[in-house]
Amino acid sequence: MNNEDSNKINRVSLITKGQGAFLGAAVGDALGWPQEPEAKRVDKKTGSTAEYLSNGFQQWVRKSGGQYYPHEEVILAGEYSDDTQLILSTARSLLYGQQWFHHLTQRELPTWTCYERGGGGATKRAAKEWLNGIEPWSSPKNKKQYFDAGGNGVAMRILPHCLLGATESNFEKIAKNIIANGVCTHGHPRALVGALAYGFAVWVAFRETGTLQYGAIIEQVLSGVNCWSVIPDLDDICPTWKLSARELNAGQYKKHWQVTVEEMLQLLKQCQEAMKQGALSVEREVLTKMGCFDKNIKGAGTVSAAASIFLASRYAADPLHGLLEAGFAHGADTDTIASMTGGILGAIAGIEWLGNYAEQVQDATYIRGLAEHLAKNQGTCKTKQADNIKTTKPHLDSLLEKIEISKDCDTVLIPDGREAQISATQNHHSSAKSTVAVSRKLTTADGQSLYIKKVSRTKNDAYIKTETSNIATDNNLHEIELQPVKVVNSAVKLPVRNMTKARFFYEKVLGLKVEKESKAIVRCDCIVLVPSDYQKNHMYSSPNLIPNTSTTIYIELESLDEAHNNVRQFGSKILKPISERRGRRFFTCLDPDGNAVEIFEVDF
Repeated sequence: MNNEDSNKINRVSLITKGQGAFLGAAVGDALGWPQEPEAKRVDKKTGSTAEYLSNGFQQWVRKSGGQYYPHEEVILAGEYSDDTQLILSTARSLLYGQQWFHHLTQRELPTWTCYERGGGGATKRAAKEWLNGIEPWSSPKNKKQYFDAGGNGVAMRILPHCLLGATESNFEKIAKNIIANGVCTHGHPRALVGALAYGFAVWVAFRETGTLQYGAIIEQVLSGVNCWSVIPDLDDICPTWKLSARELNAGQYKKHWQVTVEEMLQLLKQCQEAMKQGALSVEREVLTKMGCFDKNIKGAGTVSAAASIFLASRYAADPLHGLLEAGFAHGADTDTIASMTGGILGAIAGIEWLGNYAEQVQDATYIRGLAEHLAKNQGTCKTKQADNIKTTKPHLDSLLEKIEISKDCDTVLIPDGREAQISATQNHHSSAKSTVAVSRKLTTADGQSLYIKKVSRTKNDAYIKTETSNIATDNNLHEIELQPVKVVNSAVKLPVRNMTKARFFYEKVLGLKVEKESKAIVRCDCIVLVPSDYQKNHMYSSPNLIPNTSTTIYIELESLDEAHNNVRQFGSKILKPISERRGRRFFTCLDPDGNAVEIFEVDF
């Protein structure tokens, strides 16, 4: 056999491994998602491995919307969560070669915020920062939370880096890309070290051409600690990260890193000892000892990495059994552990072990094709033209508006650069009469299914809570898409203790003309005198929202809705939502300096 034939056989083998890893991760995600408590399954039912072996994927219902917008969301059989979504986002980014980091942070993560399903808090916070043009490690608001984030949200998505670098002679380049990807959302060493250890295990599995010995992956990760435990230099990718890490950790970041490496090694040694015992009966005991069922640490990057490496090593000869054990480890972070376990098992065994699951999981054909694309482009991968486009909040708002007025089969452009066809509408059951929740299913031109949900309240319902974006920055003011506003009148409201004395002062002493008066107010040119308790009684939804200011800017407009939309686009805090007072619609917000602005719709 010549070298060309040999390379061809190895290439096909790697394609199969890549497809098995991607599909194994997606299947594990879909199996484990409804089993974890955080999924908020309505029937609170916990399935069994035997049940899923006989019946396959099952449809289920989850609670969504929290206490303010409670509704139920139907998850169809085989649908995956954020774990698989972010694997695919990473894989698509790698198609841009050296520009992958820009595409991931400026387009993929910001766009993901409008279609994410089950996303973790740290990842969602960071993605919103990128959406607002802020590096999360530099965020004035969330910087500390970012560096405290040590969850498995990094490890669960770095599989594509390992596939793309499967033929690299060493792990150094892959490790650097894994950490660059990781710091996009998480800053704590526990998230990053866990991702490196897991990534090394996946890389080992991809490179293995023969049959793996019992426990071999654990042994190789332990022996390769010097390959995966070093902090890569990210100065050429994200030059401001290192300085932020030093500042927030008082120069102790490297020390924290080394402590976390030791923690990871101890977890792996526990796995190693458990493998030597051999009996499957110790499995849950081992997972318990590692912290997989401890609510405080079960989602840590190090714990999830160790658990998935352990389960994949233990069940390398019976991969489907191992995947199901991970997915039904009730009380653990089942979707992520099953996804990560499935990634390693697929990298070892390919696709066949998945049986019908490989075809029934959501977007199976798309996932298979994307994995094949990366497997064929070892070392470098640039199949798409890089650009400097950034996804911003106005882009997402525009998309949501288009989707809202579109019909099924209409086509829209998603801000990550893909076209998608609207294929279905789903009205969600709500446990509150005032909540309306509707999802539109989009199918992208390359074959991925996305659900974009809009949750709102009926117009006659009292305001409880709305989410607002961070206030606009100097850099993105020009990107905000505002509507024209027609001002009819404006004034400054001045609370006074004694209306008679105040009127006499402004009218007689200072010579201002009284233009309008009632039982409650007196208007003298551009100043409106109001009783001192006016703010407390008339302007705000709650006394806790009253700003630390005595004056209020008063504006009358022809139409209120345009101004309300503009204020939300800008990101200002709304103190009182659109309401009515004596037949006139109004709302109250804060300007950038914290002054109250009361905006009324003029009564013609």
